[in-house]
Amino acid sequence: MRYLVDRSGKFRSYLGAPPPALFTAGLLRYRGDGVGLQLTSVGSAALDAYLARKAALDTLPYTLTRNPLREELHRADEPIRILRQIPTGREIAPGATLTDPTGHPVTYLGPTMSSDDRGATWRPTFTARVSYQDHGGWLYPPAALGAAYDAEQVAPGTQEPG
Repeated sequence: MRYLVDRSGKFRSYLGAPPPALFTAGLLRYRGDGVGLQLTSVGSAALDAYLARKAALDTLPYTLTRNPLREELHRADEPIRILRQIPTGREIAPGATLTDPTGHPVTYLGPTMSSDDRGATWRPTFTARVSYQDHGGWLYPPAALGAAYDAEQVAPGTQEPG
């Protein structure tokens, strides 16, 4: 089996050979010594096109979602979207025990959080994070828990008393 030796750094590393399709497509070729690799002009053009497309995509706005399956209660210093029981309208605070769609008890942790400014500020979304005692975090649409989120988010520390 062929392998490649990367000598670009202080330590050598051994890599598997590139896929044969790269040679078949004319993107790569072995140098005259049969050992070194070289990008062909077609391969170089393909790489340039990829880098141009990647640069264009990097300029587009994007949304980050903080690890939605983390098993911690919603941070009190961040805005929250209030979850309410559908039949009664009572607030369901983070830490409350609910019933999942299959009848098992879960602990409501808070909404997932997202950011449009690369994590500088976070805002609550409309997906509920819950935790099972036996097997960790899970996400549900609030309706699956018999609840609904208020449309507007609430500033930290202004929730109704539990």
